[in-house]
Amino acid sequence: MADDELSTSAWRELQSLCAQVDRALAAELHRFQLSVQEYQALDHLHTHRGRAVRVQDFADAVRLSHSGATRLITRLERRELVARRLCATDRRGIEVELTTAGAELLGRLQPVRAALAGALSEAGARLADSALACVLRTARADGGPRTPHQAPPSTAALRPDRV
Repeated sequence: MADDELSTSAWRELQSLCAQVDRALAAELHRFQLSVQEYQALDHLHTHRGRAVRVQDFADAVRLSHSGATRLITRLERRELVARRLCATDRRGIEVELTTAGAELLGRLQPVRAALAGALSEAGARLADSALACVLRTARADGGPRTPHQAPPSTAALRPDRV
C-alpha cells in the first residue's frame, strides 16, 4: 500500500472515529436538550473557571464565525446557561461567561463526560493500533523491519551525510 493510500486510510479512520464519538455524545446530550456544539461551548467556558471570555476568542475555540458564535450564545443565553456583558477592559468588546445554571447542568452531565473520556480513550487506542499497523505495512513494503538508527530507503538520500 502506498504512503498516500496509508495516509488516506488513516484519515478516513480518524474521521470515522470522530463521527462515532459525535453520534454517541449527541444521543446522550439529547436527554439534556443540548446539541454537541452547545455542550462544547459550555465545556469551553467551564475551563475558564468563572472568568469571562471575549466572544471572538470563544468563536475561535468552538470553531464558529463571529456571527455563528453570537447565535449560539443567544440560544444558550435564552436558557440562562451563559451570560453576556460588555468587556471590562474594552467597552467595544463583548464577553460571555458560564452562569450558575450552566455550571449546574455541566455537573449533571458528569456521567456523560466520564463516558466520553472512556470512549475517547478507547477510540485513541484503536487509532493508535491502526497507525501502528500502517507503519508496519509501510516497513514491510520498504523491505522489512529496520533498526531504530536505520533510515527508510525513501528518505536515505536526504540525509546530510549523503549530500
